[in-house]
Formats: sequence, C-alpha cells, structure tokens
Amino acid sequence: MGPLLYTGAISYETSLWLAFPIGLMFGFVLEKAGFGDSRNLTSIFYFRDMRVLRVMFSALVTAMIGLIALSYAGLFDYSVLVEESLMKSYFWPQLVGGVIFGLGFVIGGYCPGTAIVGAASGKIDSIVFLLGMVVGIWVFAFGWPIWGWFYKSSDIGRITLWQYFGTSRDAMALAILVMALCAFVLAKLGEKWAPYDK
Repeated sequence: MGPLLYTGAISYETSLWLAFPIGLMFGFVLEKAGFGDSRNLTSIFYFRDMRVLRVMFSALVTAMIGLIALSYAGLFDYSVLVEESLMKSYFWPQLVGGVIFGLGFVIGGYCPGTAIVGAASGKIDSIVFLLGMVVGIWVFAFGWPIWGWFYKSSDIGRITLWQYFGTSRDAMALAILVMALCAFVLAKLGEKWAPYDK
C-alpha cells in the first residue's frame, strides 16, 4: 500500500537512499531530453519549441492517472498522501511567487532542477544561475522580518484542487486531462505560428 514512506512500508532513511538513484536517473533523462540547455527551455516563451509543456503536462497526467488507478486497485491511499505530505496553500504569496519564478525562468533560462543538470553538463550560464539562486535565498532569509507577514498571509490550509473547486477527484482529473490535450493542440499551432521567427 502506498505512499510507501507515509504508510510505514519503508523508513525515512531508505527513502533518502532511494531518492539518490532516482534523482540521477531523472537528471540523466532531463539532459538527454535537452532540458540542460537554457535555449531549449526558453524556446517555449517564443513558441519555437513547446517540448517543455508537452513533457511537464505528460508527466503530470501520467502520474495523476497512475495514482488514481492504483487507488482503485487498493494499492494507494490518497487520504494518506493528502494528510501527510500536502503542503499548506497561501493564495497571494504563492501567486506572487509563481510570477517571480516565471520571470526568473524566462530571464535566466532555467528552473532549479534544470540548472543543476546544466551545471553537471558544464554549462557556465547554469552555474551563474545557481549562484544567483543562492544569493536570492539569502536575500529572502535576511529580509524575513520585512515580508514574513506576507509569506504567511491568505492561508487556505491543506487543500486539493477538487476540494477548492467543490468537485470530485475524478472529475478534476478528467478536467486536467482535457486541459492537457487542449494544451498539446495549442502548442502545435503555436509552433506552426512561430511569430518570433517571422
């Protein structure tokens, strides 16, 4: 019965040991997919190459359908996942944080994970990005007395999308699946449009 860690099937120490080879494999796949190169990552913002959208949405939908299927088979307990690992949501801080993250992505060309992959491949721009990220973390930490109140504001608790919108888990999963399929179609049209190549 999963999740393995929260149901006691494996220990916390075992989960850390498992995370290491999984992380290596994940980084290897990212590099082979071209996600260790900032040019490939930022192409999505210019409608030149939408592989980031396809890969991320495919991963999300695959994991979502897989967990739902496992829950119906009695091999996964969703309630344990929600109660044990779901982080609290803070609406406005996370909205602002998402905008800042997006700006950092389009300007720097990386997110934290892909920057590490780029650095492992010897890309100088990813190393500079990681250094900037560390500086940003320190600035945030030292500035906590100034903006800490905002970080903890608009607390809506531990809540899932289906709870927030007042629907069932399966109905929300279907909506996300439809959204992903529509995104794939629009991504293909965007690549054909390629406004920045004209």
